[in-house]
Amino acid sequence: MSSSDTLYSARFLTPEWLERGRDNLAKCRVYRDGALAAPSSGTVSVFNASNLEVVAAASVTISGSVAQYTITSGVLGAELLGAGWLFEWSLTMPDGVAHIFRTDGGLVRR
Repeated sequence: MSSSDTLYSARFLTPEWLERGRDNLAKCRVYRDGALAAPSSGTVSVFNASNLEVVAAASVTISGSVAQYTITSGVLGAELLGAGWLFEWSLTMPDGVAHIFRTDGGLVRR
């Protein structure tokens, strides 16, 4: 990162726990200087504990300045329960640059 890069910070309060058997809405809130910053577009990829891509660079929607994506129950049906998942958000921010934000997660029964 160069000293001229715009600094953005994603706030993930907890790991992203996905519940088997239902659709799950994952969100990525990004801030700059303490204020919510709205991305213009982006994608999300989700990797299971075996590092296999479960969701491959799927387009996100922006609602209320927050990037979000629904992971359907059908995508999770054959996956094993457990932690060790990775969520990778590539979001184009107001500076016109795609920034990468990552968080951990897992698949749980409920």
